Amino acid sequence: MDQSHAKLADKNFVLFAEGCFGLFTSKIAASLVRYRGDRCVAVIDSRRAGQSVQDVLGYGGSIPIVSRVEEALHLHPEVMIIGKGLHSVELPSGWKPHILAAVHHGLHVINSIHYRLADDPDIARAVRETGVTVWETKDAPTVPLNKARVLDLDTWVIHTCGSDSNIGKKTAALQVWNEANRRGIPTGFAATGQSGMLISGHGIAIDGVAGDFMGGAVEQVVMEAAAGNEWVVVEGQGSLNHIGFSGVALAILHGSLPHALVFCHRLGAERTKVWETPIAPIPELIRMNEELTVFERPAKVAAVSLNSAGYTEEDYRRAAEKLEDETGLPVVDPVREGGAARLVDILRTHQQESAGSSSARRR
Repeated sequence: MDQSHAKLADKNFVLFAEGCFGLFTSKIAASLVRYRGDRCVAVIDSRRAGQSVQDVLGYGGSIPIVSRVEEALHLHPEVMIIGKGLHSVELPSGWKPHILAAVHHGLHVINSIHYRLADDPDIARAVRETGVTVWETKDAPTVPLNKARVLDLDTWVIHTCGSDSNIGKKTAALQVWNEANRRGIPTGFAATGQSGMLISGHGIAIDGVAGDFMGGAVEQVVMEAAAGNEWVVVEGQGSLNHIGFSGVALAILHGSLPHALVFCHRLGAERTKVWETPIAPIPELIRMNEELTVFERPAKVAAVSLNSAGYTEEDYRRAAEKLEDETGLPVVDPVREGGAARLVDILRTHQQESAGSSSARRR
């Protein structure tokens, strides 16, 4: 993210989530409400119009949900952020009128999908005529190949991996980042996706980078996030067991060369998103991630981060105890009260116990 993009991300915005606003159906929007809600003036979703963000997500307060961008203009947004990622390179037909309306009203646009808005002649013409900025978050940065420079850092690197996409890897990383800094542990956040970039003001969207350069892109982001910090938390993407998103997961694992892993899982999830393949037992997936770290710097899972959104405290506790028995690891929901603090405690202990027990190995 360059300086102009960082400034754009710091303006007041309206979130576009037409037909999909929800905790798991528009994860970019949901994340921005949680971590940048002070900048969000409204959400666009005609299905939910008249409700508040609190009504839908269970957090976010009185931010209104409206049907069209025109209904939010009195709240003075400067940017419209597309708050839904797509498993597609198409522009949904119903989205174009909303994007055109935002541009015609002088709003800058942050695009979170793979489709480049400049490829649509009508949108491109409107952008030229109004002079607004369109930030294509999926545009690939120019980066070198991975050279394992992370091994030379004094910073301790934590990576959130997991069992699927959209299960809480980013949220776990952000919770650790916030809590560690609150505790006085200088910690950087290495964003590997667009919402992580928009929240932290730093990073890349790994799924827009050519395959050979993904590891180098992650390496570069970790190096930048490490400057002046004791810890770096690296946001995970996809999962090694996901047939659609295993490539980005492995690139992040090998590009970041972490000292420790936090394994993330969503309570109740049995099949991967979109592709619907069965999720293997969590202990097997933990071993898979650990085994793929051994080439340069072996890392172990320090804890399991369990996304228990929608479940009662009793259900969460029961599931956490069962998963602790299965894995032999502490299980924490970092969003529940006290969860982030406990996770940072676990990581600090893991760091102390593992100090000196392993050494970086280079070819």
